[in-house]
Amino acid sequence: MKNKFIILIFFFLTATNGPVFSETPAQTDDSLKKAEEYQASIPVKVVRKVELPAGYHEGLFIDGNNIWVNNGEKGKTWIIDVSSGNVISEIEPPGTFTEGISAAPDGKFWVTDWDTKKLYLTKIEENKMIPISEKSFEPSRPTGVIWNGRALYVITWTRGMGTKYYILKLDNEGNILHKVKIKRIHEPSQLAWDGKDLWVSSWYTQRVYRIDIDTLQIVGHFHSPVNDTTGIVWDGEYMWVTGTKSDLYQVKLGAPSE
Repeated sequence: MKNKFIILIFFFLTATNGPVFSETPAQTDDSLKKAEEYQASIPVKVVRKVELPAGYHEGLFIDGNNIWVNNGEKGKTWIIDVSSGNVISEIEPPGTFTEGISAAPDGKFWVTDWDTKKLYLTKIEENKMIPISEKSFEPSRPTGVIWNGRALYVITWTRGMGTKYYILKLDNEGNILHKVKIKRIHEPSQLAWDGKDLWVSSWYTQRVYRIDIDTLQIVGHFHSPVNDTTGIVWDGEYMWVTGTKSDLYQVKLGAPSE
């Protein structure tokens, strides 16, 4: 009788108040919404093309006249002189599948790794990214990362019964401040910041989406010139775009393509 009474109490609590113990708290995160005045197919014009060696091209970072190209699948990060198109240096990453890269305060770099599921804060010594600190997103996998001068944004993929995508907002210590569910952007890959808005590339749809990070609205997109779009970076006037097996393209936004 005692065991039956305990079972009845447990059933009553479960039915009325939900599980007695819950490993996952209730989901209260925001989600991206499509703006009412959405600009579909923002016109773009390809300004130039820079051929890249074969690799697994991921996140981009711009440093003056040089663009850094991350490579997944145990690849190194290339430094490309965009004037000549030559690889002028290679950097050993901290993990085994480098995804995104962004400048961090004090000359350091934020780097994400798909295999280790970590975000690294690194310094570069003798062409190596040396981890200063690291943050695990287990079981999620981080992809794009961008520091906009005020906050750090990271895309994560959480696989399971349907992959879930998020944009995380972090402080410069790597603490999560806000979590936003990504809807209407399938397989988001990398991030760019144009000084006002956040841009998200979609590996699946060959689109790059513009996000108003203050209102959490998707305000438009442009069609990428490459298949399997990954890396994107803003140079102050133009957007640079690459894809998993593609070259590097500089595009002008708002100009009809030829």
